[in-house]
Amino acid sequence: MSEDMLKSIQNLIDSGKGDLKRLTEILNTLKQETTLYLSDYKYLESLFSQKEETQSKTDLKNKVKKIKQEVNTKQKTSSKNVTNEALSVLKTRLASGEITLDEFQAIKKILKDN
Repeated sequence: MSEDMLKSIQNLIDSGKGDLKRLTEILNTLKQETTLYLSDYKYLESLFSQKEETQSKTDLKNKVKKIKQEVNTKQKTSSKNVTNEALSVLKTRLASGEITLDEFQAIKKILKDN
């Protein structure tokens, strides 16, 4: 089994995510190079996808923050103008491929809500 997989499982254990006993058993199974049950494999997939979703949300919030900071440094204006300028920057980044359409829509929603 790959070292990355073992490290990822150990990180889950260390962070307290998931069922520690089950993760420890899975880790030992993989270290012994024994076949992993399909249910254990699916369990790991679900934990990893949850971790990725959390990271994606954090990344989106950071991108919104960065865009607003860029706009605020360019001009000190009313909140509405800042949002409009942020949307303009956002559209530029979408057009240049820096962000995906899904990211664009999510960030736009956050900007509109603020």
